[in-house]
Amino acid sequence: MALSQGLLRAGHQVRLATHSTFEKLIASYGLDFYPIDDEPRELFEGDEGTRLLNAQSNALLFAYRLRQYLTPRMDLYMQRSLQACQDADVIFSSYMSFLIAYSVAEKLQRRIVATFLQPSLLPTQEFAEPTSPWLPQWPEHIRKTFNEQSHLAAGKFFWYLFSPAINSGRQRLYQLPPLPKESLYATLPEHVDLILLGYSPLLLPKAQDWSEKIQVTGFWTLEAVPGWQPEPGLVEFLQAGPPPVYIGFGSMNSQRPSRTLELSIKALEQAGQRGIILTNRETLGEQRLTRDIYITNGVPHDWLFPRMSLIVHHGGAGTVAASLRAGVPSLTVYHISDQRFWGNLVARAGAGLPPMSRRWLTSLRLARAIQSAQADPSLRQRARALGDQLRQERGTDQAIHALQHHLMPLQTQRTTPPITQR
Repeated sequence: MALSQGLLRAGHQVRLATHSTFEKLIASYGLDFYPIDDEPRELFEGDEGTRLLNAQSNALLFAYRLRQYLTPRMDLYMQRSLQACQDADVIFSSYMSFLIAYSVAEKLQRRIVATFLQPSLLPTQEFAEPTSPWLPQWPEHIRKTFNEQSHLAAGKFFWYLFSPAINSGRQRLYQLPPLPKESLYATLPEHVDLILLGYSPLLLPKAQDWSEKIQVTGFWTLEAVPGWQPEPGLVEFLQAGPPPVYIGFGSMNSQRPSRTLELSIKALEQAGQRGIILTNRETLGEQRLTRDIYITNGVPHDWLFPRMSLIVHHGGAGTVAASLRAGVPSLTVYHISDQRFWGNLVARAGAGLPPMSRRWLTSLRLARAIQSAQADPSLRQRARALGDQLRQERGTDQAIHALQHHLMPLQTQRTTPPITQR
């Protein structure tokens, strides 16, 4: 959505095709929306989503269960995506939609730009695939080999899981030959016009062994909906005492919401802290639960986070960006493996505590972590300094500049995505 807004400001027409559960949110920002499904709830809110989240940090099990969820829906996704892109000049793909977007671009003879929020499936010797296990401090040559192979292995595994369903749709719906047997992810820059990575180089610089087609732009940030105003009760709560602790796990909140809420309340009480807790819509409405606890269904991060003393979150890329830009210390409680990757980067930057696993989280462990963060003035100083730097970045503008630099020379022609030998 943030990138779409940037494209609109630059004078382009944009259509955002995604799950129907996000229609109202997208429309509230004045963006053109196209549904790729008709399901009213997002993935993690249903029983299948709970099974996915139960895989926790086991990336292989998570991917396997994700395939079970996506495969019966793939035909609909491919049909709707093709319809959404009929009049497009350039097709942007997310991490999960790449194989569909690549096939649509091939069918329609359009240019394609990959837009990822994490450095996955892009081989490098400098760091490991975000979903891979973490290595001890082994010799450099061993780490470099492992790093590169972890990206290649993840790409092969992803290809193995999802290319069969894509190939079925390519042949029946698009009248295209199957994808090559070898994973395109091993040489992804050769098969797209540009790859935009929407995170800050201050957190993870661009790998030196990546090509010019890969650009690390800075975070793409989305501001509050125009005209949005906070609830009066929330403003009163913030003014009634010192800055509170925020606890919220985003889309992960739908996993055991009542237990998570109970754990969070208990942890805040044990730590002796005021707190704002994010919970899913069906659990509780927005309200002041006690003098020191406020429950919310969701408040724009760019407004809320700078008013916090500590941000406890799940480590999603967007929440990481918002917490860092706020200049407030954070604690990542990771649910799935790439969230641990972000949590480690935040801790390495000195802006947060080492990440904790949701699987082993207890109210006492969370309370002790909160107390540790609150007692460390140097942590607050480092988080504030990094936030000052990040707020100077213009990630969306940098992404638009990269698009203009790489795609404008192709403005008068339409190119076919390079296809490897089948």
